[in-house]
Amino acid sequence: MNRRKFIYNTSFSTFGLMGLCSFDKQLLSNPNIKITLTPWSLIRSGYGGNDPLNINLLDIPKVAKSLGFDYIDHEMFHFPPNLNQDYINNMNNAIESAGVKSAVMLTGGKGDIGDKDSKKRKNAIATYKYWIDIAAELNCKAVRNVCGEYITVPLKEKLNYAIQGVKELGKYAASKDLDLLIENHNGYSSDPEWLISLMKGVNLKNVGVLGDFTNWTLERNPDTFYPDPYKGFEILAPYIRAISAKSESFDKNGEEINTDFKRMFSILKKAPNFIYAGVEFFGNEISRNKGSVYTRKLIEKVLEKS
Repeated sequence: MNRRKFIYNTSFSTFGLMGLCSFDKQLLSNPNIKITLTPWSLIRSGYGGNDPLNINLLDIPKVAKSLGFDYIDHEMFHFPPNLNQDYINNMNNAIESAGVKSAVMLTGGKGDIGDKDSKKRKNAIATYKYWIDIAAELNCKAVRNVCGEYITVPLKEKLNYAIQGVKELGKYAASKDLDLLIENHNGYSSDPEWLISLMKGVNLKNVGVLGDFTNWTLERNPDTFYPDPYKGFEILAPYIRAISAKSESFDKNGEEINTDFKRMFSILKKAPNFIYAGVEFFGNEISRNKGSVYTRKLIEKVLEKS
C-alpha cells in the first residue's frame, strides 16, 4: 500500500517564483507560529536523489527568502564534512544578508542515542553534542534527533536506554539554551504512546516532540503502520513544539492530496508549545521551488482560517 495514500481516508529557476511570492501576507491566527523551509525540500543529494536546481547550501537563505520564507531549518548532512569556523561564519552572514532566521537543526543517522550498547550510545551523544554546538552558533532555537527507529530490543528495554540518552543530550542542549525535539521517525518512535512515555521519563522542560505528518511505520517486512496518524498527533500534541509538514502532490485548489492539512492544524491547537511549522516538500511532479511555495501557502491559508 502507498503510505502517502493511506494517510488521507514545470520547472522554475532558482529565483524565478516571484510571481507566486508577490502577495500580501495575511495575519495568521497565531502570530507565534513560524513557517520554516527545510533545505531537504530543495537539496536531496546524499538521499538517493538528484538536485536539478543545483543550489549551494550557502545560497539557501537567499533562496528561502525569495520563496517567501522568513525562517529556515538546517540539516547536518548538508554541511561539508570538514566543517570549519569560516564556513559557519559565511552561513551566518548569508542568513543575515537574506533577512531570515534559523529555526531547527535536524540531526540523526550518525548513531543512536538510545542504543543498548553504552559505548555506542555515548559516541552518538558526543556526535550530536557537536551539532548542538553548531546549532547554537547558527542561532537555532531547537535541535531535532531520533531514537527508537530500529527495533533491536523489546519496547520497554529500548525505552529505558532512550530515556538515558535523551536526558543527557537534553541537558546539554539546555546548557546552550536550545530545545531538544525527538521526532516520530518510524520504529518505536512512531508509536505515540511510546514517545509520550519517553517524554515523561525524560521530564525536562526543554525536551519535546517534532511531529512528522507521515512517519508512522512501526515495522518493516512486512510494513506495519500506526493505524491513525491524526490520532497519533492528538496523543503527541501536548509535547509537540515543531512539525514536519510533509507534502508531495496538490489538487487544483492547492490542497495536499495525501494529508488533510486543515485537520492536522486543527489538532495542533491542542499543542500549547507549537511554534515551528517546517515545510518539507518531497514531490517530483512539480518543481521543488513551486512545491515549497504551495506548501507554505497552504499552511498560511489553514492558519488564517483556523
